[in-house]
Amino acid sequence: MPPESSRQRLRSNHACLNCRRKKIRCPGEKPACSCCVRLNQQCSYAAAPARAVLGEQSRDKLADLEEKVNLILSGNIPIQTTRQEQILEEIKTSLSSKTGHHAPSNERRYSTNHNSSSSARFPVEEPARGVSGSKAIDLFFKYWHRQPLWCFNLDELEDQDDLPDELVWSIQALAAPFTQDPDQWQHYANNARRLIMFRVANGTVELATIESLCFLSYSFFINAEGHLGQFHLSLASQLCRSAMLDLDSSYNENDPLTERKKRLFWSLQTLEQTYGRQTGLLNVPTETWRPWFSSHQGANKHRHPPLPRDDIGCSSPNDTGIWSMTVYFGWIWSRVRAYVTDCSNNQLKEPWWHDSTYAMILSDLMEIENRTPLCHRYEQVKFYERKAEELRLNRAYWVPWLKAQFMYHAILTILNHPFLYIVASKHNPNLAIPNSFWRRSSELVLLHATWIVRLIDMVLEKQVRLVDPSICHMAAIAATVQLYFCCSADPRLKFKSNVDLTKCRRFLKSFVPLSRACEALNETLDKMMSIASGSENMNYEDWMPSKIHLNISLMWDILQFNCNNNLSSQETLTSNLLHSSLTPLPSDREEEMDDDCSTLEIIATTSPEVTVDTADGGQAVPMSFYRASVPSAASGNTPTTTGTKSSQQEKLVAPPENFMFNSSTPWLWADPTQFEDMENMSYVDFQTIPGSAGGSAWWDLGNL
Repeated sequence: MPPESSRQRLRSNHACLNCRRKKIRCPGEKPACSCCVRLNQQCSYAAAPARAVLGEQSRDKLADLEEKVNLILSGNIPIQTTRQEQILEEIKTSLSSKTGHHAPSNERRYSTNHNSSSSARFPVEEPARGVSGSKAIDLFFKYWHRQPLWCFNLDELEDQDDLPDELVWSIQALAAPFTQDPDQWQHYANNARRLIMFRVANGTVELATIESLCFLSYSFFINAEGHLGQFHLSLASQLCRSAMLDLDSSYNENDPLTERKKRLFWSLQTLEQTYGRQTGLLNVPTETWRPWFSSHQGANKHRHPPLPRDDIGCSSPNDTGIWSMTVYFGWIWSRVRAYVTDCSNNQLKEPWWHDSTYAMILSDLMEIENRTPLCHRYEQVKFYERKAEELRLNRAYWVPWLKAQFMYHAILTILNHPFLYIVASKHNPNLAIPNSFWRRSSELVLLHATWIVRLIDMVLEKQVRLVDPSICHMAAIAATVQLYFCCSADPRLKFKSNVDLTKCRRFLKSFVPLSRACEALNETLDKMMSIASGSENMNYEDWMPSKIHLNISLMWDILQFNCNNNLSSQETLTSNLLHSSLTPLPSDREEEMDDDCSTLEIIATTSPEVTVDTADGGQAVPMSFYRASVPSAASGNTPTTTGTKSSQQEKLVAPPENFMFNSSTPWLWADPTQFEDMENMSYVDFQTIPGSAGGSAWWDLGNL
């Protein structure tokens, strides 16, 4: 190497500001260099810097890289393709040298270099507790693989060191909750986001780039950044359209990436089904995604891409894979979400009509259930007999299987949620709910909400770690049903609902360290419990209320999974995505919801004595449904009621609850002695409970 002095003589010691900004060689003439004179630009020089101290060179280099990215993304300078590739390689080299994310033994922490003159942020090295790329990939396949995303298998990643940097960063963002410093996910996500945008701006998008967007959007959803999640999900979907991955004709069996493309496409659809926006003209019409119609469309030019090949747990080549079954149920789930949105906007169509959304969803659900292969059904796989070690080794099958089971029961739970129809009756005084519908709906919601609790019991007993926030959401929905029945007049149902509510809340809290969205959901449920009981320090394990108050807005937040990390939608958009000039103003509907602090008063009083003739299967049980005035304090025994207390002088009275207590439904009741130890009830030995997994009536009713 030549001495320092000889090397510096080969170039100008000082470049003008224009040449320095363009990163081109400056002749160095003063007072104006020939390049600026030729371009008719004002030429100026910065003051000569003092000799750099230890560490300043690296900071200057990082600042230069930030400036390059800002200039490229803003389009302020024209750069040739070769120069773009060179800059991208410089960024990759810098990030790799700073973070060492390709080195398995690397353990570093990433902090943000706050620079008021630059919006780009890149990680800098600090001695602490980051997660390396290889460790992040291991964590991804341990927890997130096929739960719910499935883009590639471990054996398809031949050389992890050659993975695109944006893909590694996005995987690190997903793996961050399982590290010692989970808050670092934001730095990983920002790095992935900037590299992805650089590829989009320069036309170098690859399949791994869209996969990175898929993982990145899911990471934002997990961390309650719904607007950013939807933005990146929409961008990934648009790139799929540009690559024509939404056409069946685009998949060639001779293409080695065909299966990987299928998984990516349907993983994006899974995110859209669970987290996509349900309002506005630009939302994807779910009707076009009816999956089982694809095999009957024939000449229809809009055939859907085929589902990926998934033979885990299948008994024949023609069986639909279990992950694909979750896509089917996810499509139904998206329609349920739309149904809840319609209900929240007072657009409920009478569910007993043959062309109502309620009826069509049930029809589609039965069709999917009919197409579920025997090899995946509950009684066939006998999950409750499996050993924990067996489930751990075959996690790629059992995690999607559990999600399908949760979704099946959650769909029927939310469709028949009593809150929907009580609120509908409040806003539609002329709405009269038929007795038979109310009775059947009450039976279904109690049955399937209890099934969700039974699934939680088994998951805890088998030590299966579930991390998908959508499952947490389903447990919260079941908790609201159990809360509703906590004020039942029947002591057995009251006690059972209290126990099941506790289980749901503890299961939900287990997701809090992994997801800010679940943390917000848990806080919403805690607020609703405080309002329901009228106290913030209530011991809910011994809580046996005669009435509760359900906050309307909080109930909608839980049913719709509304969480913005304790920020309003306007604050979230302004801080993370949009300029303040584009921040949407709150609509009249949102202001009305904010101002509406009303609650529903759910009351259950003494049940009347009813003589039931079981000769006809209990059909003679009177199921009156009427509007009754509020009983006075001097009145005697009143019928069992479940109603709403509003500004009106009438209460909505539901049918008597004693139809749930006859001998035709013994599976609802467990031995109360099984729940005496409330502190250690993480799992109950269902072999000793009447109607347990041993094949009695409980497990023969309502399962998938």
